[in-house]
Amino acid sequence: MGYSNYRKVKQVTEKFALSAVRVPLFSADIEAIAPSLWLTQSLVIASAIPLTNEKAKSERLISPILSEVHLLHKDKVTLFSGEELSVSPEEDLNGACDFFFAANPNLYFLEAPVVACVEAKDEDMEWGTAQVAAQMVAAQRYNKAGKPTPTVWGCATTAGEWRFLKLTDKSLYIDEKSYYIDKLDLLLGVFHQIIEQI
Repeated sequence: MGYSNYRKVKQVTEKFALSAVRVPLFSADIEAIAPSLWLTQSLVIASAIPLTNEKAKSERLISPILSEVHLLHKDKVTLFSGEELSVSPEEDLNGACDFFFAANPNLYFLEAPVVACVEAKDEDMEWGTAQVAAQMVAAQRYNKAGKPTPTVWGCATTAGEWRFLKLTDKSLYIDEKSYYIDKLDLLLGVFHQIIEQI
């Protein structure tokens, strides 16, 4: 089962000796980024389609939003979907990841993952947060072996709600605020802040 074995953030922090704290991760004056006509139309189309399961939400809502982020920052990152990140199977740091941004605009294979995005299982944000925290630990280890990065970011989402995390060394920071799809310009602004820091 790999990453999905982690259902509580406490499991991840205890297993990997992390400290965890809820803090404001982003400045109060987030620069709102207006969504493109393409993204707006994609979400209008999605609203007319039954979104009754994780796959439908991933395809119709999450993927278009992350694709927009990639298009806005294609000179800095590459977006991957469904890639395997198997670092330590004996510690359940293995399996496919929903989405990853890698810190290179011209990658064909996953390298230097810096932002992990996970869909919350069964609308369970705690499960999604724990799973993305585990993927962030795996990304941190993976990067140390090749392209060390001081910080790995993460995001758990139900498609409607988006929660962001940051892992630096052994410190896991969980944003005290969630962002929502009905404020899409702020959500895109958060991703802009993250990618500008990479």
